[in-house]
Amino acid sequence: MTIAPLLDPLLNFLLRQRKRRRSGGVLLVSSRGPAEMVFLSAVLARFMRLGRLDESVTLLCRGDAAGMAFLFPRLLKIRRIDFERLDEIGYRWKSFAELHAQHFRLIVSLDYIREHERDEALIVAADPVETAGMLPPPLKRNFERRRDESEQVFDLLFDSGPLRQDKIVRWSNFADAVLDDRKPPEMALLPDSQLPPADRMGDTVVFFPFSGVRQRMLRPEHWRRLVEAVPTHWRVLVAGHRNDFDRNPEIMALLAQPNVEIETGGFERLASILMGARIAVGVDTAGLHLAVLLGTPTVCFASAAYVGAGVPYDEAVTPANVRFLTLPMVCEGCLGRCRLPLEDGYFPCVAGLDIAPAVAAIRDTVTRGTF
Repeated sequence: MTIAPLLDPLLNFLLRQRKRRRSGGVLLVSSRGPAEMVFLSAVLARFMRLGRLDESVTLLCRGDAAGMAFLFPRLLKIRRIDFERLDEIGYRWKSFAELHAQHFRLIVSLDYIREHERDEALIVAADPVETAGMLPPPLKRNFERRRDESEQVFDLLFDSGPLRQDKIVRWSNFADAVLDDRKPPEMALLPDSQLPPADRMGDTVVFFPFSGVRQRMLRPEHWRRLVEAVPTHWRVLVAGHRNDFDRNPEIMALLAQPNVEIETGGFERLASILMGARIAVGVDTAGLHLAVLLGTPTVCFASAAYVGAGVPYDEAVTPANVRFLTLPMVCEGCLGRCRLPLEDGYFPCVAGLDIAPAVAAIRDTVTRGTF
């Protein structure tokens, strides 16, 4: 813990001395990244219903996560915050004061895993009329402490179920509780009115070879085999952040063909590309899940780490346009805490993946237009 959270009692005392406007509005809080926002967009419309007729609904999120805002309901307002900078006393006080002045009627945390000194501290400082959140994960190490801390923050603390559970299913169950109604979970594809304009590029394949966790990436030679399955008169776009290409030159060296191009635009630009692409192939990453949501035929290479916990998706929310390729493991569902020795620098459940189904999917798309 940094020194900043130790000052919270004083900061909150000073805030309580301030006058503020009449309460109103709903604030949804998420401290997660862009990939989480893709999944969240499938259920945000339900949480929008928490706002009363004359109230606005705002999502408080990270700056990079706000890049997915084009997926969200049009009436949802976006408020950006740098959660890491809450360790700075000046930024912490400024953020606390701004949220406190808003005087929200209701604040709902959409995070299953939270940090008490950051996102929960923001909610306490905002001092809304009501609060709602999910019970922290049932981890033996610190569950009782985290439960007690959360009970001090939230009026409604919902038990959303086991640790290993699909994100959309968890959020749907949470929405059932806060809205007091029930609807089946679904990975709702975006309505036509909200879809970005498609980039008409001709026959195009989009690759997503990069992951924030290097051990979850495919071997470079696998990408060479995949690009060789694409006809030379088709276009291949390799999508990622500029830093991804700098950190992984060995992948691009194997993809150095005339029909291969790099795509480093933002998510909204990427969405238009995916709308016009014939197929997307990649590892578990935000852009890949965006392709699924947009209805693009998609093949996802996934580690066994999140089996039963989101990737592959739960059967109840899996749309027809995605195929997941995983390697069955006795230890699947480890949530990234791999205890096995790496194989040539990769997790065993990734190193052993068979890329033949993805090669076949590309060829089927080329010959028949579908996989």
